[in-house]
Amino acid sequence: MQINHKVGVLGTALIIGGYLIYAKITSTIPPSPPSHEEKKEGSHEERMLIILDEQKIKNLDLQILKVADAHHRRRITFPGQVSLNENEVIHVSTTIPGIIKKVYKNLGEEVKVGDALALIESREMAEAKSAYISVYKELILKKDLLEREERLWKMKVKPETEFLKTQNMYEITKIDLEQKKQKLLALNIKESEIEKLPFQSAPLNSYAIEAPINGKVLERHASLGEIINSDRQLFVVANLDKVWINISIPAQDLSTIKKGQHVDIYASNGAPFLSSTLMYVSPVISEESRTGRAIVELDNTRGAWHPGDFVSAQVISNEISPFISIPAAAVQKIKGEAYVFVKTGATQFEAKKITIHGTENGQFFEVKEGVSPGDEIVMTNTFLLKAELGKSEAEHSD
Repeated sequence: MQINHKVGVLGTALIIGGYLIYAKITSTIPPSPPSHEEKKEGSHEERMLIILDEQKIKNLDLQILKVADAHHRRRITFPGQVSLNENEVIHVSTTIPGIIKKVYKNLGEEVKVGDALALIESREMAEAKSAYISVYKELILKKDLLEREERLWKMKVKPETEFLKTQNMYEITKIDLEQKKQKLLALNIKESEIEKLPFQSAPLNSYAIEAPINGKVLERHASLGEIINSDRQLFVVANLDKVWINISIPAQDLSTIKKGQHVDIYASNGAPFLSSTLMYVSPVISEESRTGRAIVELDNTRGAWHPGDFVSAQVISNEISPFISIPAAAVQKIKGEAYVFVKTGATQFEAKKITIHGTENGQFFEVKEGVSPGDEIVMTNTFLLKAELGKSEAEHSD
């Protein structure tokens, strides 16, 4: 007995370079009864796959987030902004009027502690240095006189009153010299430089404005030949190795935010997030914005965080949650449903439908179904994958 089978291929498409693999095969052979899993998932649901070559993946700049058990946490999302570390910002000013004769550093230049930023010529500085030198030399002479008077007194050539008088004058001069030294220190002259003053040949009216910390010149308000007054700010130098994230906490949420809580910081450019802890939570609410301030300190030795940029801060308010939290940027709407793109191979991605818990507001969604720990989901440029998916479906329909 011969049995004839007719198999008709209604549609089979494979796009080289990798797009949607979409296949549906029908047969005249009666289909077998659906399994329990097929009844649950739907026997007509096809996998939505995208295959991309390595170069295209690189061009799309897809960042992958591996879902971990740590994502089972209750999180609250707040807006934030990158700012300078206020402990590492120095406003460099002059304490004495003068004329700017040289400017050694420009905007954006790296500086080390002690590097000269500008050279100032000042009559007041010359007078202060000259006064110190004068008293220093006077002290040397009075020291010699005191030693001579002491010898004569011990030899009973001079009375003790003469010796005590000379000793008193010497002590007064010592006090005067210390006062002149303190004035120079107040003018930001180093003690090592003060000690060399009586022996130097350089002009007394010149002094250098030096960098007080390692960092970068962010502002410069000094021009060659400019006359400046005391307390004039000339430079702003900041160390950018660490930056602060200022987080705005609405008044109604401030009671749930505590110092030491874990925070995930997400940059606006889609770069991988960094985790840290809250180092400060303000007890004061701003009258204008009705928000409190929380601060996170981040390492910035690679220069990835730029003061002024906006970020999203996901504060972990509860370490245990039944739902997985993922960035909103990882979610795309396809035919009115929420999907994520899961990396299922070296160059293969699958669009998987997810069920979101609660409302789809904020920068992060809580997912009830569709994502599991261990899944690798695309968290940046997912709209490009959605476009590739739509392109593939259009080509298939043709």
